[in-house]
Parts: sequence; structure tokens; C-alpha cells
Amino acid sequence: MKVLVTADLHYDITRSREPARAIAREICGLDADVLLVLGDVAGRDVDIVRECLTLFDPFPGRKLFVAGNHDIWTHPGECSLERYERILPAICRETGFHPLDLEPLVIGEVGFVGSMGWYDFGYRPAWLKIPLRFYREKIAPGAAARLARYQHLLAETDDVPEATLSIGARWMDGEHVRLPMSDLDFCHRLLERFKAGLAAVALVCRQIVAAFHHVPFAAFVPPARNPSWAFAGAYLGSEMFGEMVLAEPKVRYAFCGHSHLAGRLKAAHLECINVGCTYVQKRYEQIEL
Repeated sequence: MKVLVTADLHYDITRSREPARAIAREICGLDADVLLVLGDVAGRDVDIVRECLTLFDPFPGRKLFVAGNHDIWTHPGECSLERYERILPAICRETGFHPLDLEPLVIGEVGFVGSMGWYDFGYRPAWLKIPLRFYREKIAPGAAARLARYQHLLAETDDVPEATLSIGARWMDGEHVRLPMSDLDFCHRLLERFKAGLAAVALVCRQIVAAFHHVPFAAFVPPARNPSWAFAGAYLGSEMFGEMVLAEPKVRYAFCGHSHLAGRLKAAHLECINVGCTYVQKRYEQIEL
């Protein structure tokens, strides 16, 4: 079984559109059995999500999808949970993709299990010494100081290092993701669903491929000396997902995206691969099972 994996097509961004079309044409021209698309195909406009997925209409094999954080960005008044659990799966079915976030898939003796993954702030850089309340609001102290609606974060400043007041970073999920629960609760919701899917396929499959958007291991968080980039590392994923795939010996491969930096990690029975697409350079990984 030949499996192709790509991610982070960002088809709603002008500089990404032609590279996304080009990689789709290349993938569709290959003789492969399974395609995994690991999220961030577009942003708030669901019509662009649909248009991007239709680029793979000529692909001859099975097509599987997991969402990315940009895919659950919404307009005011919309709900990201509804986007994730109802609207995106419906678009997947319209365009011939299996929504792996909601349901694992067994092909022959291989099980495919997926999740967007999320963040639990476990990857936040200790050296910045930024209090957790800023990460929860997805805004660094310097940016918070300039915006009236975040002044509550600075009501007490004894625990805020003065140097961090020059960090003007924001994580834009804070503007565009609208969930009816905390990030930590959402992360656990996805983790429990992934756990159930993993257990189900482990009963019937010889080997398993895990698919994520967010990175499941801290080793995939790019080292950053720039404080703004380091702040963003907190939103790259949760190692709870990595611990789960390491605990299941049938998981042979795990794939992810999100960080836009290609990488590989081998641990025990598992090889984890970050596809590493950027906004202008799209690529895919290939494995034989």
C-alpha cells in the first residue's frame, strides 16, 4: 500500500494558491492507494475549503482528511465546534474525503486514525517566564498592554517580566476560533475521541498510521531565540497525543504538519514525520506499507 501525505496548503492565501495547485497535480498523477491531507487547507471561507479539496478529484485512491486550526476559523456568530464536527465532515463527504477526525478507517490490514490535535500550553517556553493567563488569551504581554480589552491581564504585574512587555505577538486563533469550552477542555475532547478510535482499530489491524495537524512531540517545536516566535511555540500542539501513539505498539507511523518545518523523529516502534509545507513551498511524504 502506497500512502501519500501533505498538509498546510493554505489555499485561501494568494501566495499559496499556485503551489497548492501544483502539488495537487503532482499527487494526482502518482499511482498511490491512499492520500492524507493534514489540515489548514484554507480559513474562514468554507467555499475555499471545498475548492481546495476538489483539486484532488483525479486522485485514484482513498482520500482522508484531518482538519487544521485555520480550518475551524469562523466569522462572528459562528461556532468552531460546529465547523469541526459537522460542517467540515460534510464538505469532506461532498468532495470524496473520509473525515478522519470523526471516524477511523480500516483499509485492508492497516488502520488510519486521525485528529486535528490541539494545544494544552505544555510547549510554552519556560525561559520567557510569561504567566499562563497570557497564553490562554493568546496574546503576549506587549500586545496586551496596547489593547484596552486585555488590560485585565496586567492588573497585577509582579509576575510579568519587564522584558516581555516588548513582545507584541498574538496567536490569531484568539480572534478567529470560537469554542464553547476552554482550549484545555477542547484538547481533552479530541484526545478522548482519538483514544477511542485508536483502540478500535488496534483490535482489527496489523499496523496503524496516525495523522495529526498539530505536532504530537515537543521535539517538533522549532527552537526560537526570537521571543515572538518562541511565544507562538505554545500553540503547536500537545505531547499527550504523542504519548498515546507511543503507548500503542501497532502505530508504525505518525504524521503531522502545522509548524511548517519538516522533520523526523524515531522512538520505539514509531516514526513520526512532519510534512513541513510552507506558505510557498508545498511538499508531500510517501511511505509503503
